[in-house]
Amino acid sequence: MKRHSLWALTVLLLCGAVSAPAQKVQLTQLGSSIANFLKIGVGARAVAMGEAFTALSDDASTMYWNPGGLGNLRENQAMFDVSNWLLDTRLYSLSSSVNLGEFGVVGASVNFLSSGDIPETTLEEPDGTGRMFAASDLAISLTYSRRITDNFTAGITVKYVSEQLDRSSASTVALDVGSVFVTDFLNNMRIGFSLSNLGGQMRFDGTDLAVQYLPQPGFKYVPAQLSTELWDIPLLFRFGVATDVWKSSGFRVTVASDVMDSRDYTYRVNLGGEVGYEEMVFLRGGYKINTDEAKMSLGFGVRLPEVQNIGLSFDYAYINFGILESVHRISITVKY
Repeated sequence: MKRHSLWALTVLLLCGAVSAPAQKVQLTQLGSSIANFLKIGVGARAVAMGEAFTALSDDASTMYWNPGGLGNLRENQAMFDVSNWLLDTRLYSLSSSVNLGEFGVVGASVNFLSSGDIPETTLEEPDGTGRMFAASDLAISLTYSRRITDNFTAGITVKYVSEQLDRSSASTVALDVGSVFVTDFLNNMRIGFSLSNLGGQMRFDGTDLAVQYLPQPGFKYVPAQLSTELWDIPLLFRFGVATDVWKSSGFRVTVASDVMDSRDYTYRVNLGGEVGYEEMVFLRGGYKINTDEAKMSLGFGVRLPEVQNIGLSFDYAYINFGILESVHRISITVKY
């Protein structure tokens, strides 16, 4: 790469880190979203790169990061992602995509977060009632993406989102939109944006909200149903750039930078990099700016030689959550 191109790229990525508004804005919606599991990234590769994946978006997990990137996938893919998440919860993700040629690419994904069994306690029985309950989150998505021009792809996702807390639940439908543009400079630098979780509000309902109401002293109790507020799901805007800064003798070095703005939090900046050898062995790292915890991530990947046009990849990510326990992510991808 020419020296001036490398300097231009460095400036561009640094600008991405400071391009969000410099003025402090009074937060009025902090902590006002429901279904916050939608903020948990998908795919060990993307997570290891600090979640700077909006522009890169070149595997089945792109349905989470940027549906526009799905149009760049040439092979059919299936990815399974599993993790022991925080506080003994379990996180599962299954993504699959099919290339339809000139008609584009379609994909489907399921993301599931489970608390496992939790002992029930009450004010009257703080040591436990002997009963167990559970909480879970579910998102089912369908994505369509296609190439608009040789350098531009766009896509849309329709998703069903639900949360279950013991015998009460809430659900809604939302949209994701996004695109990726591949430039003719800086080693075909990629520029991507996505807007996730458009629309959709959730209100809990269920038998746990059924109560006995006493209108006035001396009256009989009457059945009643508590009503909760409507809550927005987290609206996320991502803008990212990514490019290869070095390619030589089988080695490739890719860097990426994302700015993410959330409706219920301040902007965040994600930086990531990947070093690949012969497109078979990969080392990755990432760093997040303006986050409370989970600032640093590391990982690696191994791609096995294809057998009868079927490829298998294994990816691992380690996330340091600071004062919280560290998280390990594992993804297995099949390309066919």
